[in-house]
Amino acid sequence: MDHTMNLLLLDPFHTGSHAYWSNALTTRLNERSRVKVELLTLQGRHWKWRMHGSAAAFASIIEETNTLPNAILTTDMMDVAAFRGLLPARWRAVPIIQYFHENQLTFPWNKADPDFRNGQNRTYGFMNIQSALAADTVWFNSAHHRKQFLDAVHHFLSEQPDHKLSTARDRINTKSTVMPIGIDCNTALEPSELVSLKKEKIPVLLWNHRWEHDKAPDYFFGSLVELSQQNIDFKLVLLGQQFDRMPQAWKDIHDTFKDQILHTGYTDSRHDYFNWLNSCDFLIHDPRQEYFGISVLEAMQSGVVPLVSKGHAYDDWMPAAFFRDSSCSISEQLIDFQADFKNYQNLARQAAKTFKWDNILPLYEEQLSTYVN
Repeated sequence: MDHTMNLLLLDPFHTGSHAYWSNALTTRLNERSRVKVELLTLQGRHWKWRMHGSAAAFASIIEETNTLPNAILTTDMMDVAAFRGLLPARWRAVPIIQYFHENQLTFPWNKADPDFRNGQNRTYGFMNIQSALAADTVWFNSAHHRKQFLDAVHHFLSEQPDHKLSTARDRINTKSTVMPIGIDCNTALEPSELVSLKKEKIPVLLWNHRWEHDKAPDYFFGSLVELSQQNIDFKLVLLGQQFDRMPQAWKDIHDTFKDQILHTGYTDSRHDYFNWLNSCDFLIHDPRQEYFGISVLEAMQSGVVPLVSKGHAYDDWMPAAFFRDSSCSISEQLIDFQADFKNYQNLARQAAKTFKWDNILPLYEEQLSTYVN
């Protein structure tokens, strides 16, 4: 295919959903559009150092590059203001698009983090503000995220002693738009060894999120305890990215419900991952933040019926039937879902279908076409 635009995609924190997005976007644009993408990455670790140091790291790499792209696309883990200043002079007019997967103004910091205790966490929030101001275009993964960030920008700057950058919120808002992440089609088959569980009507509950503080595994553990106290029988499939230091809830779940666990552990294979999703019935999730919700969408397109709380990106697209109802217990809602499971399953699949890459990629192509000379 003839390409009419060159895009340099810089991913400073190449792991998890960040890596999924940059890899998928690169592959699909190169194969199916007139945009030629070159992807450069840094390892997804030491996130604070990435926010401080990725600008200098990428600028030094770019010094060796002769061909200027039509545009540069990077993420919220890049200090765009510093990056622009460090670029070779002939690169500084290249438009920069910044994609916000999350932001440090509204991210729920772990109170045990030393930077939270000494107030240094605010440094990373202001870095996000400066970056958004320095970028030519700002993309957010959801309307919920954009509103949260813009409201937080106004609040943060209004607390400063002087030079409060009163126009910053409007300047960022004017050049921002919502660009969702696409999801892969699930082509895996249901594992034969788990079909019998479905026939016996034993619900299989799923965890497929990062095992970190912001995803609230403690809430998931509490929900399992509640179901157990209500004598609701269930099995568990525990996926999601793991780390050297796992939250207490991970240990509590494995200690308390070890006999109900069908699988535990992260899987690198997308085929195996979707196989496990296909084996599950329900997902219970109330994170401390959710700026998009890719793991929930992947589960829904696999026929998993979600039960989530309001106040997150789900508010933008989730069918009302799947929100937590505070007037009844979790067990009562799951029993209602089971009574009409096929219809709820179809509703979940239809909601997720909107986010398949075939539907999302044209949005990127349209936005990127404005950068063609």
